[in-house]
Amino acid sequence: MSTTISTVSTLQTLLSRRRMAANLQEQFMQASQEVSTGTKTDVYGSLGARAAETLALRARMDRNAGLMSSNDMLANRLETMADTLGSMRNTAQNFLNLAIVNRDAPGATSEPIQSAALTALEQLLPRVNATYHGMALFAGIDTDQRALMGWDEVNPQTGLSPRAVVEGVIGGGIVNAADAAAKVAEMETIFASADAVQPARNFEATFYNGTPAIYPDGTIPPRQTAHIDEGISLPYGVQANDAAFTDLLRGLSMLAGMDPNDITDPDAYRTWVGSAVDAVSRGLEGLIETEARLGGQQQVLDETIDAQTDRNVLYNSQILSLEGVDPYEAASRMSQLQTQLEATYAVTARLSNLSFLNFM
Repeated sequence: MSTTISTVSTLQTLLSRRRMAANLQEQFMQASQEVSTGTKTDVYGSLGARAAETLALRARMDRNAGLMSSNDMLANRLETMADTLGSMRNTAQNFLNLAIVNRDAPGATSEPIQSAALTALEQLLPRVNATYHGMALFAGIDTDQRALMGWDEVNPQTGLSPRAVVEGVIGGGIVNAADAAAKVAEMETIFASADAVQPARNFEATFYNGTPAIYPDGTIPPRQTAHIDEGISLPYGVQANDAAFTDLLRGLSMLAGMDPNDITDPDAYRTWVGSAVDAVSRGLEGLIETEARLGGQQQVLDETIDAQTDRNVLYNSQILSLEGVDPYEAASRMSQLQTQLEATYAVTARLSNLSFLNFM
């Protein structure tokens, strides 16, 4: 009987052990990475057909994160708008407190009304022209435009300043009740941008630079709107040509354009000053309503952001359930691989030290 003896060279055995050690080391590094990160090193390879699920979840999570980022910026913009409106309301209220006691007849505090109206305008105009990240807050969708011209600033489109328009209406002064009523009506027409005879005097021509209430072709421009969630849009536009602004600015302009104490006829005084004070009062009420509406929009946005935050947590949990590893299993596997690797290193080291002399 003959026996076949299979022999394997020492070099071949050594190379085989080295390949085994390299493979074990790679597995050990992967296990180490999984222990430290908590996720599989080859996510899609390990998931197989379920890899499409994690891809879809990550796509939804990215879209949701993008909406959250834009909504955070919108929340800051709305907060700036709310703060600005609140500041404007305080300015209007302070002026009204002075003017209302002199509404029907000049009283002890009537002397500073004109200067107080000018001061209120100087405080209001920069606030109405406020911007956020370089975009106008109250110019409508034309966010690259400054909403209002300064009181003495000439509008290059009409060659008129707001002061020039108002003083042009007042002319030589208010002489009687009929004259006052006619000039009050003229101011109302101008601030409604309805003066067809002298359109350059209109509020939207000389005073205001933003998006008009109505385009020349009769269409109504869109308001500022933000896409805050899937299928949900939030209209939030507040414009300086809204009634709250035009009423407030009309009343202040009427009192800034002339000293009420120069009106000697009591009925004329009551008509002119009474109309101006009432306009400021309506404008103040409009600002309060605008603030309330903006507050409701902020609440909707905050609730949406909260829902998106919860949604992101859910997406992340679902992704981890697919891509994550059991930390105990990974640590156990890492320990087992370390033991195998150490044994392989030991055998490889002994083989590498063998020579022909070991067999003599």
